Amino acid sequence: MKLQTKLNLILFLVVIFGLAIVNLLRPHSEESSNLEQRELMQLPEFTTERFFDGQYTRDFDNYFADNFAYRSTLVQVGSSMKDLKGFPDENGVSIIVQGGDNMAGNTPDEPGEGQGEDSSVANVNSSKYLLLKDRAFIAFKYSAAAAETYAKTLNRFAAEVGPKVRVYSLLAPTSVEFTDNKNIQQLTESQKDAFAKVNEQLDPSIGRVDAYGGLEEHRDEYVFFRTDHHWSALGAYYAYEKFMETVGEKPVPLSKYKKSEIPNFLGTAYKQTLSDKLKSHPDTIAYYTPFTKYKYTMHTSATKSAEKKVVDPNFAKYSSTFYAVFLGGDYPWGEIETENKNGKRIVVIKDSYANAFVPFLLPHFEKVYYLDPRHYEGNLLDFIQEQKITDVLFLNNSTVVKNTGLSQTIISAMDK
Repeated sequence: MKLQTKLNLILFLVVIFGLAIVNLLRPHSEESSNLEQRELMQLPEFTTERFFDGQYTRDFDNYFADNFAYRSTLVQVGSSMKDLKGFPDENGVSIIVQGGDNMAGNTPDEPGEGQGEDSSVANVNSSKYLLLKDRAFIAFKYSAAAAETYAKTLNRFAAEVGPKVRVYSLLAPTSVEFTDNKNIQQLTESQKDAFAKVNEQLDPSIGRVDAYGGLEEHRDEYVFFRTDHHWSALGAYYAYEKFMETVGEKPVPLSKYKKSEIPNFLGTAYKQTLSDKLKSHPDTIAYYTPFTKYKYTMHTSATKSAEKKVVDPNFAKYSSTFYAVFLGGDYPWGEIETENKNGKRIVVIKDSYANAFVPFLLPHFEKVYYLDPRHYEGNLLDFIQEQKITDVLFLNNSTVVKNTGLSQTIISAMDK
């Protein structure tokens, strides 16, 4: 071992020892942050191999960032200082522009989008949060290249599976599209126009689901969360109504479902901004328990699976996000076998917006599958054939017309 390497190791161990003393003297270590509603990084396992390849030091950096003494107090102070960055609109309301991207999942942002503009307000490449009173929005930036890529991806898929498989496209708008605040509107672009660009490039055989219209008709209802980037189960239901209209079937009335609620939900927007205004006005998650008999198998990896409920408030108790009440969260794929015997099998190729949508499909199909291309390791086309799929619904939010990441992921899933 070289002398410099030995000295680095000794220095590092001294730092660890010093930090250990500090942590012994400080208040007890926490496994999760109530303030941020997420799990905190735990002390990584030390091995010589992990130290010399750099993985241990990277993990320790994350551990230290999550566990330094009096962290929660300092984070709250930092959050309060961030609120001072707001600028007033004509009504004296503070609007804060924040960084962070919870929309694209594992897909990267499109390089170069928004460059050359004021990075504090107009560059929405990293999904800037716009805070208005007790509500958070994510600004939208249209990419013509992303719209074209998404349309071509769906066209290729439809051609590959052939005419015997019905293919549909549902583009889910986000809450920023339905605000009347002029200051917010100046910091975002039209998702309605962006969706129209995708739809006009889709092959005529692909059914276009007007979820945008369904949400616009009910824009004054609780169809989006204030502190989270997802739509609510009510918003998902209105999108489901439009889907059933597209396939030529009647939707099940919402009144047939048992409605329950989970209070005090602070979502992804709060986690990114830690805004006191959002914290003081948490959301309530309403969920609708399916009446159709079913068996839900969640596949967490290529070799592991578990039987669960498609809607379960216990998911909210054991997850860092209450939104996990729907399907348990984001997993590679899942299979829901219902009591129906109509031969219809649908797979929803999706992002997390579909989680609140999928349970409404149970009365209409013999089997309902979902597949998240961000996590699925198999071949997408093989999946369609092996599971004897009759209907495919691509359900993704407006990120797909902001960057090409998810489209590229779907293409990769077809090429495996």
